[in-house]
Amino acid sequence: MKIDRLEHALPKMSEKALVRFVRRSVCQALMGAGKEADEGREVLDLVYVECSRRGKEKLYDTVYALVSRHPERCDLH
Repeated sequence: MKIDRLEHALPKMSEKALVRFVRRSVCQALMGAGKEADEGREVLDLVYVECSRRGKEKLYDTVYALVSRHPERCDLH
């Protein structure tokens, strides 16, 4: 994933798309390995900044907590 493209795409995402993206990024960071996990953590930082910019930190926190408690919801394949 190109981080610079992501920085431009995040502000344009709908809230629903952002929720899906947060979920996918959390799964990648928590369940991935090596480079995939590292990229997931970097993406999560950008996603959190966008959620914060929108005043939606709770959205990020809720999705993160849900995936952390139920990792079976991740399907990275």
